Amino acid sequence: MASFETGFSDDAGNARRGTIHTSRGDVETPAFFPVVNFIGGPTVRSGGIWSRLRNHLFGEPEFQGAMFQAMSFLDFNLTPETLEFWREQSLHEHFTDHEPVKPHHDRPDDFTKPLFVDSGGFKLLNSDTFGALPEEGGDQNNWSIYTNPESILDLQLDYGADIIATLDYPIPPNLNEEEKTQRMEDSIDSAIRCLELLEDEEDPPAVYVAIHGHDYETINWYVGTFLDRAEHLDKSFEGFAIGSLVPLRTNVEMLVDIVQGAKDAIPEDRIDDLGLHLFGISGKFTALLALLGADSFDSSSYVRAAQFQKFINRELDVSEDAIVRDPNSDDHDLGEFGFDIDKRNTRWDADWSKFTADELPDDWGCCCSACEILRDKGFDEMRSTLFNSESYKQGDDEAPMKSDFYALIGYHNFHVYQDEMDHVRELIERGDGELLDYVARMARNGVSDIDNALKRATVRDDDLARELQERGYNRLVAEREDRDQQRLDVGVPIDGRKISLEHTPDDFSVLKRDDYEIGGERVLLFVPCSQTKPYSNSRTHRAVADAVAEWNDDVHKVTVSGMYGPVPREFERESPVMSYEYVLTGVEKERQQLVVERLVDYLERYGSEFDAIAGYATSKTYRHVIERAFEEYGKGTVLPRDPEMRALTEHFRGTNLQELTDFLEQELSSVSRQ
Repeated sequence: MASFETGFSDDAGNARRGTIHTSRGDVETPAFFPVVNFIGGPTVRSGGIWSRLRNHLFGEPEFQGAMFQAMSFLDFNLTPETLEFWREQSLHEHFTDHEPVKPHHDRPDDFTKPLFVDSGGFKLLNSDTFGALPEEGGDQNNWSIYTNPESILDLQLDYGADIIATLDYPIPPNLNEEEKTQRMEDSIDSAIRCLELLEDEEDPPAVYVAIHGHDYETINWYVGTFLDRAEHLDKSFEGFAIGSLVPLRTNVEMLVDIVQGAKDAIPEDRIDDLGLHLFGISGKFTALLALLGADSFDSSSYVRAAQFQKFINRELDVSEDAIVRDPNSDDHDLGEFGFDIDKRNTRWDADWSKFTADELPDDWGCCCSACEILRDKGFDEMRSTLFNSESYKQGDDEAPMKSDFYALIGYHNFHVYQDEMDHVRELIERGDGELLDYVARMARNGVSDIDNALKRATVRDDDLARELQERGYNRLVAEREDRDQQRLDVGVPIDGRKISLEHTPDDFSVLKRDDYEIGGERVLLFVPCSQTKPYSNSRTHRAVADAVAEWNDDVHKVTVSGMYGPVPREFERESPVMSYEYVLTGVEKERQQLVVERLVDYLERYGSEFDAIAGYATSKTYRHVIERAFEEYGKGTVLPRDPEMRALTEHFRGTNLQELTDFLEQELSSVSRQ
C-alpha cells in the first residue's frame, strides 16, 4: 500500500527524514524528482536531448524517481493516434529492453523507479480542445481527454503512475479574487472526486492533493477546507503538492509564507503521515524549504539551463576546524574535498553560480559521472560541437551531436541538485540543528535573498527565531516589535496587474479600433506574445528590441497573441491585453485558424503601408501561424529562415538575432520611401 511516513525530525526547524512507499519502491525524503519528458515523439527513441538524458538518468544510482507532466506530449505535436500507442502500456514497460537512440550508444538501462505524474493543469489552462466533457450528443475531441478528474486519472493510470497529483485549476499570480476562489473550490472538488474514484482500485497510486495559494492565509484555508471535506473518504492520501509556484521562484519570501501556511494547517495527529511536495522548486532553495517542512521537490530547470549551455555550479567550503589531521581517528571519513572530515564539527558554506559551456574555468574540478564522460570526450570537442550549426544534421556516424552534449550538461546539473538534496538529508540525519546552521550560513553569505526569507520565517515561527538567536544569528530574526505587524502583512506584491482567465478573443481586436494609425515606419515586424505583460518588458521582446535598436524608428512591432491575434505596440497596456493568460498550442486548431484570419485581415488592411514585412519566431506553433498568414497574404519573410530547432531556445541564439539585424539593414538601406 502507498503511504508516507516520517522517520526522523530535527528539533531545530521543521525538517525531517521520511519515506514515500510505493509498489515500485521507496523514495527517501527530502527527495528530488527531476522533471523528465518520457514522450518526446512517436517512439521511445524520440526526443533529442530528452532521449539521451533519460538514458543517463535511468542508470544513475542517485536517481530515485521522475516527475512527468501528463499533458507534456503537447510540446511534441503528437497525434491522437500516437498518444494511443503511449497509453497502451505503462511508461515503465515502454522503457524496458528499449533500443539505444543511436547504434553506437550504450544500451540504455530500464526505467524501474517510481513515477510521479502531475495532472498537467497548466497545459489545460483555458484550453479550447481539452475543456469540459460535452453534454450527450455534443462533439467530442479526438483525444478523449477532458478537464475532469475521471479523464485525467485514466491518463495518469495508463502511464503507470506510482504517485499522482490530483487535477488542479492553477492560479496565475494576481488572478482576481472571484476567479481565484472559484478555481480553488474546483480543485478541492476535483481532489475529492479523484479519491472517490480510487476507492475501488486494487493497488492505487500514492495521491498528493494539489493545492494553491499565493499567501499564508489563502493556502492555510485551502488545506484546512480540504481536510474537513475529505473526512468521509475511505481512500487515504499521502500528502499535499503545492502548485502555481514557478512564477514565484524569485520571490523566496512568498515561498516561505506558502510553505508555512500549508504546514500550519495540518493537524498535529496527521503531520507525520502527510508529506508536502513543491512543484517546480529545487536547487539552492532546497535547504531553506526543507528546514520549513517541505519533503519533496521537482524541477525542470536542470535541463532548461542545459538547453542554454549552462553548467550549474554548487561549491561547498568546509570550515578549517572540521578537518581531521589524525588519519587513525575512528570518527572521520574521507570527504569529497580529498581530506578527512569530522562530521561532528563540520560547518559548511555553499555558493551557487552558472557557467556557459564556453566559460568553464580551466580548473573545472567537478567529478560527477557526467563530467567524467565529458572529460573522456573532451571539453574542446563539446565546445566545437555546440557551436557548429551542422551537428544537428549528422547521420548515424559515431561523432557526437549537440543533443549528446546538451544531455550531458543536463545530467551534470541533475547531479548538482541531487548532491544538494543528499547533503540536506545528511544534515537532518545528523540533527543538532546542522541544517539550520547551513541555511543560516547561506543567508549570511548572500545566497539568493535567503537572509530575508529566513527572517520572514521567524515572523510566525517563534521556535525558529529562538534557535537562530541561541546560535548567534540575531540579524536573521525579525525584530520582536515588528513581528505582530508583519504577521498581518501576509501579501507580497508580485507585479501589480490583475489576471482574468475569463477573457475571450472578442475582448480585443485591433481591427475594430478607430484610434489606430500607422506612424510612417517602413518595416512591419511580427513577434510572438509572452507571458510577461506588457510584452515589451519580457525577455523575448527585449532580445528582439536589442537586435533592431539601430532602426527602432523604422520598425513597427506587432505582437501575435494566441488570444487576440495582432496587438500593435501602442495597445500592449490595454486592460484585456495586460490581464489575459493564454498560450497557443499545436492542438488548438480552431484558435490557430482565428489568429491566422486576424493576421491576414490586418495585413490586407495595413500591409501596403510598409516596404517590408517580417516575422521573428522560433517556437513551432507561433511560427506556423505567421507562416500561414504570410502565405495567404502573399508577402512576408519569417526569420530565422532555417532555425536548427522549432523551439524557444532558438529565439535567443546570437546567429538568429543577427539574421534579423542583417535583414533590416538590407531592407532599410536598399529601399527608399517613395
